[in-house]
Amino acid sequence: MIDLHIHTNASSDGQHSPREIFEMARGKGLRAISFADHNSVKNVGEGIRLAGEFRIEFIPCLELNTLFNGLDLHLLAYFIDPQSPELKKWLEEIHQKKAEQARKRLEKLNDLGFFFTEQDLNAFSAGRLPTGMSFLKAILSHPENRGDPRLRPYIDGDRSRSPYVNFYRDYLRGGKPAFVSMEDISTPAAIRKIKGLGAIPILAHPSDTGDENIRALIRKGLEGLEVYSPYHTPEEQGAFRVFAETQGLLITAGSDFHGKNVKPDVELGQGSGDHYDLLDRLRARRKDRS
Repeated sequence: MIDLHIHTNASSDGQHSPREIFEMARGKGLRAISFADHNSVKNVGEGIRLAGEFRIEFIPCLELNTLFNGLDLHLLAYFIDPQSPELKKWLEEIHQKKAEQARKRLEKLNDLGFFFTEQDLNAFSAGRLPTGMSFLKAILSHPENRGDPRLRPYIDGDRSRSPYVNFYRDYLRGGKPAFVSMEDISTPAAIRKIKGLGAIPILAHPSDTGDENIRALIRKGLEGLEVYSPYHTPEEQGAFRVFAETQGLLITAGSDFHGKNVKPDVELGQGSGDHYDLLDRLRARRKDRS
């Protein structure tokens, strides 16, 4: 089994340390894993070191939030070099843009009647880029917000099973009330940058992207799809696999694991199955490029 989409505590909505991830991966019999933290390679070096200790293959990666046709699309960059000065400079630029986006999201949420401050947001993101979890925790830290009927679903209602993910989907994604565009981090531009850095761009959990948008991104250089994901039904996985093979795309498998406190319905290794052959093809693409 492989799981090429795992979040560590380098993501502000990731629960576990790199060592904890490797311990869980060994317990589940995973042969290969990737850390895919949000706009960060902070724990990739530790992953490389632990791979030798645990005898589990490790593929360097990161997950980038990008925008295309009003959609918030996530790109996975496999075999990224965490020591690249160009990458470090780019991630710092992204961090600055994401920090500004967070401030604008805060203002929009304040305008919607949710009271919290930038200090609250920083406290719950602990120096990392804020995610849906950071925003909802900051909002719920104020008693006056907890009585707001709009928040009941996330506290004890039908959105409470995965409150942080659902809050992000309901308020912060494209087309939602507190969405803030980041035009400078467009998906095509990110694809070009990832390839320029020698990495392989893969579209994560593409179920809500649409075939036409995917075809447009293929023309921009997209190299693969995360077909095997707990967000896809078996029927969707089959359809995406056929689509990817028809288009000559690479196929990957990943759980998008964050930890039980964040995504209680997602297990490490879930949805990825026994697809080690996919890693062989991913590795062969990198070899052809080098």
